[in-house]
Amino acid sequence: MRVFLTGGTGLLGSHLAEELLRAGAEVVALHRHGADTLFLEEAGCVLAQGDVRDAPAVLAPLMAGCTHVVHGAGLVYAGGTWPAIRAVNVDGTRQVLEAAAIAGLGHAVHVSSVAVYGTVDGPVSEGFAIDADVPESDMYARSKRLAEREARAVERERGLAVTVVRPSAVYGERDRLMIPALARILKKPVVPVFGPGDNHLPVVYAGNVAVAIRRMLEAGEGGPDSTYDVGLDFPLTQRDLFTWLATGLGRSPRYVTLPAGAVRAAVTLLSRLGVQTPGAKHLPLERVARLALGENPYPSTRIRQHLDWEPPYSHPESLARSGRWFATQL
Repeated sequence: MRVFLTGGTGLLGSHLAEELLRAGAEVVALHRHGADTLFLEEAGCVLAQGDVRDAPAVLAPLMAGCTHVVHGAGLVYAGGTWPAIRAVNVDGTRQVLEAAAIAGLGHAVHVSSVAVYGTVDGPVSEGFAIDADVPESDMYARSKRLAEREARAVERERGLAVTVVRPSAVYGERDRLMIPALARILKKPVVPVFGPGDNHLPVVYAGNVAVAIRRMLEAGEGGPDSTYDVGLDFPLTQRDLFTWLATGLGRSPRYVTLPAGAVRAAVTLLSRLGVQTPGAKHLPLERVARLALGENPYPSTRIRQHLDWEPPYSHPESLARSGRWFATQL
């Protein structure tokens, strides 16, 4: 198996490159000019310079000799305008998959997100329609919905088998979003916990998602039934998330409980005042509050039943390891 990988310089992509190489596959990693490719080089990837915004005719030659493509590149709550986000997340999806079809690759895995479900009450699965409300400001969720449509359109038009994977929030070593944000909270004298803190969060470890994607590549299936949520590897509560990450950071946090009702009221007020989520301004505060206070609505049953996915990495070890990695970056 020779896999063309976009997004390899990011969190999930770097873990996937590591997992595929460990399993004996070859990895050709697309990277933009000036990107930090040291990890990919040291891991043993072949590097290919380009951009998902390039035309399919430009991208296709870079895929020569590859058998599969994993399209993981995207802008994740990084700010920017809708045209810029659409150009990468939506148009870039079509361009990469069109290029794969031109190059004669047999299978593509498109990395989407559970954000496509929008606001949900209770558990959801891959059979649910993705037509719930999404705020205009949640450009990431909007772009991921449209990107899935593009992926399935290429599958129909060009005959390229496409598998779609929808992870929830992903953390791990080389994380530039969640781990840094949580580490800043854990530096405070007292760490706030929303509600009782015993609810289970839609958070997964990047290494477990990488194993899931490897299983999808090995299965090689396409079509609407080859959409998989990866929103739950192991149950993870708010308090456990903070405690196990703090272990890796070398901290012993003291907690203060913020009543759930007060949190929701504060979020409503702050949203009306135009306050944005720190470090992820296009992730609505209301969505942050729902995820932090509610139960994980993504049971991820299909991938366990269809592909025998057994996530190998537990949260205590993964969070502690992520904390130790982050501590070395300071």
